Amino acid sequence: MAVRNLILWRHAEAEDLQHGHSDLERALTKKGHKQAKQMAAWLKKYLPKQTYAMVSPSLRTQETAAYWGDSWQEENRLAPERPLEPILQLLAQSPFEHIMLVGHQPWIGELAAQCLGMEDAQLSIKKGAIWWLRLPKSGLPYKLYSVQAPDLVE
Repeated sequence: MAVRNLILWRHAEAEDLQHGHSDLERALTKKGHKQAKQMAAWLKKYLPKQTYAMVSPSLRTQETAAYWGDSWQEENRLAPERPLEPILQLLAQSPFEHIMLVGHQPWIGELAAQCLGMEDAQLSIKKGAIWWLRLPKSGLPYKLYSVQAPDLVE
């Protein structure tokens, strides 16, 4: 089964990296919590019920996804600074029709560009934003179905 709906959610605003801490330990800011809550409300309203969610092992992505719910799987291939190829393989092998990935720039922008047929490009996905890509019946590339950002969703 092909992934028909691919939802890419970049983590909301996070704290700056503190000396002596790991990048994976960065938490959301107060603004980031507000952004995640706003976007999760939008997702709950519009996402297909059977959406399978995978989340980076970073604290900020897990805090972002927690506003959507607790039915997500941690996936190490979605960690910060990971290469795109293992993520493409993950999607190619997926048995799910609707998938949401919660992750980071630059891979999330590279994935969006690749899925939209823009070879060797990278799109800038705003913090907290959601890009919903839909696979047409005619096949690849995906089409951009919706882009939502925290400052557009009330």
